[in-house]
Amino acid sequence: MPSISTGTLIGTVILTPIVLSVLPIVVSMLQTTFSASRVVPGPNGGHFLFGYLGSIRNAIKGEWHEEMLKKYGHVIRYKAFLGKDQLFTTDPKALSRILTNTDIYQRPSEGRYALSEIVGEGLLHSEGADHKRQRRVLNPAFSIGHIKELTEIFLSKSQELRDILGGQIKLASVPGAPPSANVDMLLYLTQATLDIIGLAGFNYSFDALSNKQTGLAQAIAAVLHPPAGIPVIFILKLQIPFLRNILVFDKNTRNITRARKQMDDIGRDLVERKKAEILEEKATGGDIIAKSKDLLSLLIRSNMNEQGNGLTEDEVLHQIPTFLVAGHETTATSTTWALFSLGAHQDIQRRLRAELLLVPTDTPTMGELDSLVYLDAFVRESLRYHSVVPGVMRTAVKDDIIPLEKPFVGTDGKLRDVLKVSKGDTFLVPILTMNILESIWGPDAQEFNPDRWLDQGPPKASQSIPSIWGNQLTFLAGPRACIGFKFSLIEMKAILFTLLRSFEFELAVSPEEITRRTPTVTRPEVKSEPQKGGQLPMIIRPVTSVV
Repeated sequence: MPSISTGTLIGTVILTPIVLSVLPIVVSMLQTTFSASRVVPGPNGGHFLFGYLGSIRNAIKGEWHEEMLKKYGHVIRYKAFLGKDQLFTTDPKALSRILTNTDIYQRPSEGRYALSEIVGEGLLHSEGADHKRQRRVLNPAFSIGHIKELTEIFLSKSQELRDILGGQIKLASVPGAPPSANVDMLLYLTQATLDIIGLAGFNYSFDALSNKQTGLAQAIAAVLHPPAGIPVIFILKLQIPFLRNILVFDKNTRNITRARKQMDDIGRDLVERKKAEILEEKATGGDIIAKSKDLLSLLIRSNMNEQGNGLTEDEVLHQIPTFLVAGHETTATSTTWALFSLGAHQDIQRRLRAELLLVPTDTPTMGELDSLVYLDAFVRESLRYHSVVPGVMRTAVKDDIIPLEKPFVGTDGKLRDVLKVSKGDTFLVPILTMNILESIWGPDAQEFNPDRWLDQGPPKASQSIPSIWGNQLTFLAGPRACIGFKFSLIEMKAILFTLLRSFEFELAVSPEEITRRTPTVTRPEVKSEPQKGGQLPMIIRPVTSVV
């Protein structure tokens, strides 16, 4: 057997990491060079490493993509990280195929890695048969009948928030002056929705509103909302798997590790409690789990009925951080933006409050909340206009031909009525852009107008948008549409119903001072106070009259 020289061994040790790091870049370049989609028009250039990601990140409300659509048409291609092409289209027929054919279009491996780091291998992470199986087991927990039972939890926590805000007004009020308080509504809504998912999700009291436990909310926020700027180390780890076990000392990695530990500790405790309840149920012949209304209890009961085809113990455990992150962050932020719009449009706020005050009870049923016409129109418009998740990524795992509603002109000058894609091509599904596109919503697409949902309803063109709800892309469509959309809608309506009947809301700064920041979920920030991160300062006053 020939011997290996010391020099060869040293060279191998040095070169191996270099090769493993460079290989993804080479593969990316080859995919771009030989892809069938290379004829799609788009801008050249961009940053040598990040492409146009910096421009996209700095666009407050999708302005960069809007500019590209005007310049190149409804199907475009541009450079992203490491020179890899990214595709972007507003063609409804193309988006429908991308969102409904999950055997072809799946989350990119980089995105799945990021999700697994934050929430484990739960429903958000899974693909294919695993996703279908997990969704089947989870569906009963998100049924309309079950959401009806959870409405009282939404309302009770909303009332607790109302009482706490009322206490803040008493503390801040000055003798002789009208009672009021300056509060950060993003903070309070984040605490309230964490408490709601604790009780509704697991029958567990986080007590975030009473500040008994705020560490978890802070840990989750640190992961989802890192400091401004492009997170270079995190992107490198996403794109170059070899680096994931090497670059482990950056702040973002430490934040993820801390948040996951807290969520995993809570998850193990919750699962053990539910197991104990099941054992007690079996021993006493009772029906403890069946009487429990929380999502985890329903999940466990549903899983028991699968008779061996359900979730593993680890998969059940991984649903808990999924519920925690997905179940409170987006609703808190969406409701915050709803209050922003009410603060910026006092006439809409007065009109909405007038409707809510006609309800003769503080504890309406889910059906009664859904029957409030202007509240429903307002929520629809707020979710359309603000779209706190601006887009999602999908990668083709095999070659495909995508039909188009209208053709595009390729870089070779030819008119094409289909889009040919190759395995590895990646799309940004443009939630925000589709929700404010003038060609669909009309010339007032970028104006906040709840009346568009009344009378004749939204424009006919919006019916072409692939959607699970509301003629908009907010909750996506197809097999991967948001499983908890009804949960989120009723929770949001319950919070708005309770708060607006008690308080008048005014922005503490001018609307122009509030900007959008989108690391993961789009939060409001004050331009002059970027160091404070997400916030929405508002002046609240007790309701005195309805005009």
